Amino acid sequence: MLLFSVALVLTACGGGGGDEMTAGATPTGASATQIASKAVTLPVSTYSPASAELGAWTVLQTARALCGFGALRQVARLDAAALAHARYLTSESVANASSGLSHLETNTGNPSYTGYEPWDRTQHQGYGTQVAEILEGTTWNYDVANPPVFPSMLERGAQSMLNLLTTVYHLQGAMYEGADVGMGADLQTLVQGTSKREEYRFGSLNGYQTQRIKLGQGQLATYPCQDSINVPPAFAPAYETPNPFPAITSAQQTVGPPIYLKADAGQVLTLTDSVVSSNGVAVATTWLTRANDPARIAPFQPYIGINEVFVVPSAALRANTSYQVKLVGYLDGIPFNQTFTMSTGQ
Repeated sequence: MLLFSVALVLTACGGGGGDEMTAGATPTGASATQIASKAVTLPVSTYSPASAELGAWTVLQTARALCGFGALRQVARLDAAALAHARYLTSESVANASSGLSHLETNTGNPSYTGYEPWDRTQHQGYGTQVAEILEGTTWNYDVANPPVFPSMLERGAQSMLNLLTTVYHLQGAMYEGADVGMGADLQTLVQGTSKREEYRFGSLNGYQTQRIKLGQGQLATYPCQDSINVPPAFAPAYETPNPFPAITSAQQTVGPPIYLKADAGQVLTLTDSVVSSNGVAVATTWLTRANDPARIAPFQPYIGINEVFVVPSAALRANTSYQVKLVGYLDGIPFNQTFTMSTGQ
C-alpha cells in the first residue's frame, strides 16, 4: 500500500527577505543520471552512502539541476526536523497498529514529538517557518515464512522522491523556491504472530530563511524537461492528498505524469496551447491552473499560483517511449514557445 500526503506552506511568516540565489549555477559534487540522459553535477551531501536520504537527494537534485529550478543546499536543522517527523509517523503507526501519514503531530507523549505543524517542528530545530513539506510512506504486510524481496534503503529513498515528483502538489513542493533542504526516513517493523508489518516513512523539507532561488525575469522552467528519462508513465490522483482531480476516487484510475511549468512568483503565466505526442500522435491533456485548482491552502487561496500551470495527460502514457512536448503561451504578456523531448520508464 502506498500513501501520499502533502502540505505546502508557501506564505507562512518568517524567513523572508535577504539575498537571492540564481537558478542554473552548476554546483560541484558527484554526478547522477538515473532520471537524466546526460550527466548532471550535484552538490555533495553528508547522507550515508546506503541511506534513503541519499537516494532521494540524488533524484531531487538531478531533477532540479537538469530542469533549471536550481540545486539546493543541505541544512542539518531541516534534516533533524524531517527525521524526527518520520520517526513520529512510523512509531505512531506501529503503536496504533494502523498505518498513518500526516503533517500534524498530535501525540505530545511520543518521544519523537517536536511540534504540531511542519513549521512548528522546523522552528523547534532552530530553523524558520518558511517551509514546504512533502511526505511519502509505504506499508508492507507479509508472512514471516515467505518475506518479499525488499528494496534497499537507497532504492526506497530514490523511489520515494520519484513518486513525489510524479504528482501535482508534491511536485510543486519539490520545486519550491527555498534554497535549503533537509530529508529524513525511518523504517519500523511490527511482528504479529507469523505476520510482519513494515512501516516506512520519508519526508523532505524545502525552505528558506534569507535566500530564495530565482529563475529570473521572463524565465520559465518545466519538469519534466529536455533529457528527462525514466519518467513514470502513470499517476494515480487518488493517492495524492489533496487530490488534484477529486472526481477520480479509485486508486486504479490513472492519468499521465503531470508536466509542471513555473515562473518566479509575481509573474503571470498564461498557457494557450500544449501538445504531448509520440511519433506525431498527440495524446489528450488537461490543464490545472489557479482558475480551476480544486485545492485550497486557505478557504479562498488555491495551491496553484498565477505563475504556475500543470499539463496532465488524460490517460497513462506508454512505458519506455519518447514523447515530444510543446508549450505555447505568454509570460507577463511576452510570448513563449518551448519544446522538449522526455522519455518514460516502466
